[in-house]
Amino acid sequence: MTKATKEVILGDLTTTSSRGGPVNAAHYEAAAPGLRRRLRRWLPKKGSRVLDLGCGLGELLYLCQTVGCAERGEVNLCREEIEAARPFVQARFECMDILEYLKGSHETFDCIFALNILEHLDKDTLLEALRLCSAHLAPGGTLVAMVPNALSPFGTVTRYWDFTHEWAFTPNNFRQLAPLAGFSGDVEFRECGPVPYGIISSARWVLWQGIRSLIKVYLLVEVADTKEGIYTMDMMVRMKKTNGEAA
Repeated sequence: MTKATKEVILGDLTTTSSRGGPVNAAHYEAAAPGLRRRLRRWLPKKGSRVLDLGCGLGELLYLCQTVGCAERGEVNLCREEIEAARPFVQARFECMDILEYLKGSHETFDCIFALNILEHLDKDTLLEALRLCSAHLAPGGTLVAMVPNALSPFGTVTRYWDFTHEWAFTPNNFRQLAPLAGFSGDVEFRECGPVPYGIISSARWVLWQGIRSLIKVYLLVEVADTKEGIYTMDMMVRMKKTNGEAA
């Protein structure tokens, strides 16, 4: 990532945080349940060592804090967001580029999160970052990412929503990248659609199932393949480090 690109991303993070509303205890308490529903069994267990790359205001590590993760690290280029998070998130904060951190650190983690950050990297940098993430994971450790989904009919919304996004992904991209970066070929994917937990969210979930079916039928007609069945504008992916590799 070039210095100019870093500055653009830093500026983007600063303006995003400044327009996101007040940062207080209520903000974190409100964000935690949604993240818990989104992650479900991908949420690290009590005692896990967790690293969050491009952590924003640290809402994810606040959730990890509440479930008792033993060690929590955050890496963010935006000092404004780090300072806003410090009173509420118990973690070790690093204000630096994620690649610089991964190259300079010798720590090992059970889970690394990269939510809404990989799409900012060019292809060479992305592969290097994934290899470094694998090197920092304990055997059997996991990398959980959220990225724009190029398979979605509206995937260009998230692909071009942010000026600093380089590209969007398909599930096949991660199947190609996993063995190159030291991960198992058994990659898991999840849609970022409605999660039922009340009347309105349940209604949205039901309607989304109908929309999914229409997308699936369209793909079956055009290419005779459902293309993994991940159709939301964003998708989540989990890759596991191969057990045979030393950290």
